Amino acid sequence: MTLTLACKSPESGETMTAATTEASTSTATTTLNLTDATTDLTTSTTTVTGTTGPTTTEEAGTATGTGTEGTSTTEGLTCIPIQCEGAVLACGDCMDNDGDGKVDLADPECVSPCDDREDTFATGLPGDNMDPCNQDCFFDGNSGAGDDKCDWSLKCDPASPGGDICPYDPDFKNCPEMQSQECVDSCQVPNGCDCFGCCTVEVDGMTYDIFLGDPDCSLGDIASCQLCTKNDDCDQECHPEECEICFGETEPPPGCEDPTCEGYDSCTVDMMGNSNCAEGYYCSTGCCFPIQPG
Repeated sequence: MTLTLACKSPESGETMTAATTEASTSTATTTLNLTDATTDLTTSTTTVTGTTGPTTTEEAGTATGTGTEGTSTTEGLTCIPIQCEGAVLACGDCMDNDGDGKVDLADPECVSPCDDREDTFATGLPGDNMDPCNQDCFFDGNSGAGDDKCDWSLKCDPASPGGDICPYDPDFKNCPEMQSQECVDSCQVPNGCDCFGCCTVEVDGMTYDIFLGDPDCSLGDIASCQLCTKNDDCDQECHPEECEICFGETEPPPGCEDPTCEGYDSCTVDMMGNSNCAEGYYCSTGCCFPIQPG
C-alpha cells in the first residue's frame, strides 16, 4: 500500500502552513513540499512526547505516538487525504461526507480509509464482499479467501444475514467449526467484530449484532440493520472494562484516559480525522492497523 499525502487549500495555488505544536521536552520542525494536481502544500511537523521514550516527529502533519505509553496532540494540524489503491475515498478525503460533524475515521461508520461510504457501515467498494453467500475476511478490502484463508457461508448463520438471496440452510454441510490459523492471524478484526463482518454495536443502551454487508445499515437506523450471528472462532471480543474501544465508538470508555490495544499500537483520533498513527496506518477502535489492501 502506498500512502499518498495531499491537502486541499481554501483556494487553488494558496500555500497553507500547519501549526507546530510545542512539547515540554523538545521541539523539531521540518518543511515538506507536497504537490498534487491542484495545490502546493507546505506543512510543519508536530512534536510528540512520550512519558518514557524520546521525543519524535512525523512528517506531513500527523503526530506519531509510541504505543500505549506515548501521548500526542493533533491540535492545529491540517487533515491530509489518504489514498487507497490509487484513489481517495470518502473515509479518507478529509471531508464530512454525511454531515454528521465527524470526518473520516472519526466517523464510526468508516471501517477504514478503504471505505467509500460515511453514511453506512457498508464499504461501498465494487467487488468488496459482494458474494451473496461465501464470505472471506470482511476487512481486507476485497473478495475471495485466497489471500487470507478465511471461509464462511451465510447459509450457516441462523440469523440469515444473506436474506432471500442466501437464506439460512440448517442442512448445509460446509459450516466449519474452526477457521484456519492463517485466517485468525491475518484478518485485521476491530474490537467487537468477527472476521466476517458481524459486529456488536451499542445504541441507546441496546446492543445489536449487525452484518456490515448490509448496504443500508447505519447508526441512525440501527433497528433496520440486518442481524447476524458471531463466528466464535474468529470473534475479536471487546472488553471496555479493560479500556478497549469497541466497534462503533471512537473514544475510550468512561474512566479510561487512553485506549488499550492488543497486538497493535494504540491510538486516538479527533473529530477532524487526525490520528497519531504512523504513516501507512489508520486508527480504528483505538488500534493502529496497516492500511489494506496494500
